Amino acid sequence: MRYRWLLLLGIGLLASCTAQLPWAATPTVPPTSTATTAPLALATPTLLPSPTAQPSLEPTPTLELAQATPTTTTPMSPAERLALFNNVWQTVNEHYLYPDFNGVDWAAVRTEIEPQVQAAPDDETLYTILEGMVAKLDDQHSRFARPVEAVYEDAVASGTDSYVGIGVLTIHEENAAFITLVFPDSPAQEAGLMRGDRITAVEGQPFTSADQIRGPAGSQVRLTIQTPQADPRELLITRRAVVGKITPSGRRLPNAPTVGYLLIPSLWADDMHTQVVSELSKLIADPQPLDGLILDLRSNGGGWRSVLEGILGQFVSGEVGNFYSQEKLYPLNVKPGLLYEQLHQVPLAVLIDKDSASYAEVLAGTLQFNGALVLGQASQGNTETIFQYNFEDGSRLWVAQEGFKLPDGSNFETTGVQPNIVVEDDWTQYTIPNDPAILQAIVSFSER
Repeated sequence: MRYRWLLLLGIGLLASCTAQLPWAATPTVPPTSTATTAPLALATPTLLPSPTAQPSLEPTPTLELAQATPTTTTPMSPAERLALFNNVWQTVNEHYLYPDFNGVDWAAVRTEIEPQVQAAPDDETLYTILEGMVAKLDDQHSRFARPVEAVYEDAVASGTDSYVGIGVLTIHEENAAFITLVFPDSPAQEAGLMRGDRITAVEGQPFTSADQIRGPAGSQVRLTIQTPQADPRELLITRRAVVGKITPSGRRLPNAPTVGYLLIPSLWADDMHTQVVSELSKLIADPQPLDGLILDLRSNGGGWRSVLEGILGQFVSGEVGNFYSQEKLYPLNVKPGLLYEQLHQVPLAVLIDKDSASYAEVLAGTLQFNGALVLGQASQGNTETIFQYNFEDGSRLWVAQEGFKLPDGSNFETTGVQPNIVVEDDWTQYTIPNDPAILQAIVSFSER
């Protein structure tokens, strides 16, 4: 069984998006809210807590808050706690995408929850109540974030999060940690770890949890690594401070040098589109012209709208779809990007799987609508846009506020993006040159 836990492996505190953190920051003034356009749901990974809404997964995705520092502030008064509750409830009431509140009697929820808020003895109890209240919407996007989680989200988005560890982003499987990303300039990168490797044992003991890998800066950890289609090997890695910068990676494929491959692990880093342009520039700078380009969006849980538009603009332009709320329709007009002239005629293949979600789905589906070949498995079908509302106590509310439709009215919510070519093989069991979806994409380019 493959669990969908996303972890930063290092040293520190392990916190889930619903965990009670007794030292979370609390407000000193009555809460108010400010709305900002937010990313789409980061279906896990996603790096968690998701910068956008996270899907309902079992077990709850968690991440390590290695550098989180407790903040001591004056606790809210009962009146301030009640004001925060009213603001959260009212924000959902005014802005939620679905008029029926996804089948929830939202007025009845207020009647049910208000006495609990009035009886809450402290801020942490209030936060737990608000998390549960917003979770009743059960849309896999909307959620309430405690102050410490909001701080961490911002650090992840800006690429400034720092922690002590080996420097990998992983998914927790039943008997291993599957590496989805290796941070640049990290001990893991220096040791040769790559996306697709699995940590199967720590100090000779079978892997069971990230606790086995944590330790202070300067300490060493011996890992057993399983690379797909290779013999296990042992690595001795020294832990040190790591910046958790989410980056794409591009290369020409060794078995098809005129085909480019670009992994886009997330759209949550707020400069991901700029990084993608940089990687694409390297790919087209090769003297051999590209006969095809593969974008790998597998396990990409989405991110910011600006990132979505910035990547789309390298391949398509003009009105490519519409966002919609209860009252309005907002055309998605994409401006040609820096590399549009060089890339918009290059045959394009997009790889997705069941963990591709949110704006990663919008990206894949929009490119497919404009002629790209999509390969893999149907995406998650989790595509509402969520908006961020920040309160003065430092807490944050994410509200599913918009949906997305292609020009022909197609909507990926619940159905997901359907691949042109279904590839059932588990891509995590293969190296890139032997990945069945990549091999199929190469064949498709040769047949055009």
